Amino acid sequence: MLWTLRPPRVWTLPCRPPQRSFSFMPSRRLPRVLAENIPKPPVFRQEVAKAKKPPSFTDAVRNVPIRNQVLFTIAGTIGALAVGAHLTNADLFNWWAYIVSTPQAGLKKDRPPTSEELARAKYYAFGRQLQGGLATLKSSMEQLPETMKAMAIWSYVQVFQPILNASEGKRMCWAIGAVNCAVFLAWRVPRWNALMTRSFSHNPLSGRSYTLLTSVFSHENFFHLLFNCMALASFGGAASQQLIALTKKVEQERGVLSEPSPKWHLLSLFISAGLFASLVSHIGYARWQYPRLIARLRSAASSPSSLRSGASVASTGAGASAASETAAVAATTSAREGQHSLGSSGAIYAMFAITALGYPDAEITLVIPPWFPINIQTGFATILAFDVLGVLRGWKMFDHYAHIGGAAFGAFWFTYGARIWYAFREWDLPVAYFFHGYKLKKAKEPPASSES
Repeated sequence: MLWTLRPPRVWTLPCRPPQRSFSFMPSRRLPRVLAENIPKPPVFRQEVAKAKKPPSFTDAVRNVPIRNQVLFTIAGTIGALAVGAHLTNADLFNWWAYIVSTPQAGLKKDRPPTSEELARAKYYAFGRQLQGGLATLKSSMEQLPETMKAMAIWSYVQVFQPILNASEGKRMCWAIGAVNCAVFLAWRVPRWNALMTRSFSHNPLSGRSYTLLTSVFSHENFFHLLFNCMALASFGGAASQQLIALTKKVEQERGVLSEPSPKWHLLSLFISAGLFASLVSHIGYARWQYPRLIARLRSAASSPSSLRSGASVASTGAGASAASETAAVAATTSAREGQHSLGSSGAIYAMFAITALGYPDAEITLVIPPWFPINIQTGFATILAFDVLGVLRGWKMFDHYAHIGGAAFGAFWFTYGARIWYAFREWDLPVAYFFHGYKLKKAKEPPASSES
């Protein structure tokens, strides 16, 4: 039997290849995407043409606003004078009632007390209050040895006797100095540095207005605080006495309006002068220093740098370019961040001006050379000329604009301030009598007769 050779059988899986060609059937759920609907890629030149032209340096730099600061200064000055006049009138009615109700005063009830009688009553009342405190201190130390009792009594007298002998104006200056010291201590807290910089130093570029007032009571440097407190205690007390003299002249023209104490008048003057000095500093920076700084940056940006050859020339050019670059960086930083001003020097300059105009023959001794006594008007004119030179030269160590503004406000207040203060007090008299006149009414009532 013959066997035939057959080719080996190829075993395949029981599946059939598709009878149709591979294609994609569009679904009704999917959108039909055509070639013409596909967005074309952007062209670089067209996109560049669509871009807006960048603003120029002059258009990008904004002007420093001054309107809100001017309005805040006007409102703050009117508010300070109104509140000070109201507090003065309230003291008038309260101490008038006290004098009427005190048999030892010997004041007739049919006439108002004079300013001297009111001041004398306040002085004796404060002295009796301090004597009562001393008596309480003695009674609380009965069990202590005599040496400790004598030391405590001596310390009490040494502290409170100068306070009793000081005038009301000088006590107010001490109170303002205490507030300045409290704000200075707040500067020493590292956690509060950002808050103090933002809220207790005035930056014209910040747009804030309330810092015109808070910066008046703020001092970051110890020697700045020390010199301002010394000047405030010296010129503030003298200015308060001059305010009394100016008020008496106005009373001779318009009628007697007794004033128990000049302390509220002095505080209103301090706040108003500080606001005005801060406003002058703000306007001086916004309309003089800042435009000059921007003009310097614009000229530096437009001037091309020149190449120099030679070793010595190259080194010199490198030093000059480095110096100019440093100056440009400093100017740019100053233009971006502005300058921070703080201190009560402007308000003190106002009191200095009032003292110099009121006491032209007085002499002063400065804490800086020369130490020998000089005429007060000569010293004031010298310091004011130094500030004018600082403005013209662009010095930045001191706030010369604030100094000049404070001096101008002091001269204005010396001329017209007493009349303005008298008008504010006169307008406030009905309001003060409505709130504080009940004590005077009660004191003037005749005592009820006792029936037998």
